[in-house]
Amino acid sequence: MVNLTPLFRHVEENRDKYLEYAKRLITVPSVSTYGSGLEECADLVAEMLENHGFRVERFSNPEGGGPMLLGTMNYEAHATLMFYNHYDVQPAEPLEKWTTPPFTPAVRNGKLFGRGAADNKGNIAARLAAVEAILSTLGEMPVNLKFLIEGGEEVGSPGLEKFVRENRDKLFADGCIWEYGYVSRSGSPVIYLGQKGMLYVELEKEGPASDLHSSWGAVVENPAWRLVQALSTMRGPDGRVTIEGFYDDVVYEGEELLEKLDIAEFSPPHKLLKTAEQNPLRQLFLEPTINLNGLYAGYIGPGSKTIIPSKASAKLDIRLVPRQNPEKIKQLLLQHLEKNGATDIKLHIHQAYPAARTSPDNFLPKLVADTAATAYGKSPIIIPSGAASGPMYVITEILETPCVSTGCGYHGSSPHGPDENIRLTDFTANIKHIALIMLNFKNYLYTG
Repeated sequence: MVNLTPLFRHVEENRDKYLEYAKRLITVPSVSTYGSGLEECADLVAEMLENHGFRVERFSNPEGGGPMLLGTMNYEAHATLMFYNHYDVQPAEPLEKWTTPPFTPAVRNGKLFGRGAADNKGNIAARLAAVEAILSTLGEMPVNLKFLIEGGEEVGSPGLEKFVRENRDKLFADGCIWEYGYVSRSGSPVIYLGQKGMLYVELEKEGPASDLHSSWGAVVENPAWRLVQALSTMRGPDGRVTIEGFYDDVVYEGEELLEKLDIAEFSPPHKLLKTAEQNPLRQLFLEPTINLNGLYAGYIGPGSKTIIPSKASAKLDIRLVPRQNPEKIKQLLLQHLEKNGATDIKLHIHQAYPAARTSPDNFLPKLVADTAATAYGKSPIIIPSGAASGPMYVITEILETPCVSTGCGYHGSSPHGPDENIRLTDFTANIKHIALIMLNFKNYLYTG
């Protein structure tokens, strides 16, 4: 039995040093949407991995996003733990909503602010900090480690699936810790056993060759009306998707994990919540959704301009659950458009990947849950799947490796929003948690 006191004391005494890891990463504006800062941030991450004893391989990504990095630390421990992270971030706009500049990390009121603090640079820092803490207090790592860190997660992880398929041997691991997690409103660490899949589509309707005076609306079809009419057939007033066959493959595995939970642990302000007769947690975590991200047509500036637009488009994200196949859902969507006389609307696919899930009976969820209780001093909340999407399937389906998500955020971290932040207490607790996962990984792997 390892005496945890020296390890935990080391983490607490070196928190400021570990915060500098996160600050250095936040300072680099690695926005994959714009393609900016990715090479520079990959250089920094590679340097930080090497400084912590990892052998780093760098792989270019011709499909977009920044380079893929694979850091390996081999102690011939007969057990290998992998971490997945990403160093790219979302755009920081609207800049005027930030209290301090998004790429100038700032500590105030016990929190670290900056774009990427929670998603995902703070988690990279916490995981490297855990490595440093173990090596400084124990002298060696009790498990082999791999860090897979990419630079395109925020734009759909282009090239990741191909990279994983081509490097299956290099990426072998007995278990993987995914990129993120947070502390709920009641202070419990939240652990996710999966993520939803994604089918991101754009619908486009073309009209006249150029904008027309709106007086022609009596005899010329307006593409914006055609698009809106088609969209209105896809979703009922109750939020249920009305595409025939959409729910055919949906199962509610893991629902028992939600039985004693309250939506208040996870929700935005209650005035924003839709009224639902069903269990809202079941809807949030276990059901697929179709969401309208944006509409564009014609004149949307100040004042008025009376035109028939030449084109209208809409972007939709369809979040998928296990057993739903993205290709099948695409075909169902096309059939729906045809059935409703909307074959003149073009469908473009931007992202498509399946959901991922690890069984709660696997050794890894048990390990992550038990160690979370020790690190945070409070029993964790285990969720069968996050409400968000991500390419976790490359781990669970392609590599056939169990994967669980936990991290250093909290319910007020504002990932993707202004004033993104993490609390210093959560950052410290998560470093301890990651260290405990490393220390106990081999034992749980072989004893279940």
